[in-house]
Amino acid sequence: MTADTLARLRITVFALAGLTCLSYGLLALIGDTARPFSPWLPGASSYAAGVVMWVSSAVAGGRAAGIAHDELFWVEWGHAVKFSYWFAIAMYPLFGILMALDLVSISTSLAAMGTASGAAPLLTFCLI
Repeated sequence: MTADTLARLRITVFALAGLTCLSYGLLALIGDTARPFSPWLPGASSYAAGVVMWVSSAVAGGRAAGIAHDELFWVEWGHAVKFSYWFAIAMYPLFGILMALDLVSISTSLAAMGTASGAAPLLTFCLI
């Protein structure tokens, strides 16, 4: 496995895990329910992405893994995490207003905010 393949695999598994988390949050809001589907699925998909990356890096070898996880990866990941932090902070007043207007229940808000916070760094990294 080459470093390029490993980098493409990383984007793919990050996107799949991020989309799983995002879809959970969106479906929670649309259905006004805290459990639109199995609550284990967003976390399990993220752990699976981590396992796939760890195993793939081990199979690719130290040199390819080092190239795929170079300084540019860490800079991009840092930008994704910084954006995600402020995204998560911005959700508090937004959902506070929605809850104050009785548009969304507190359990639905927590489900949507939690999974959106998990999806944000993964999907932001893919877009960067």
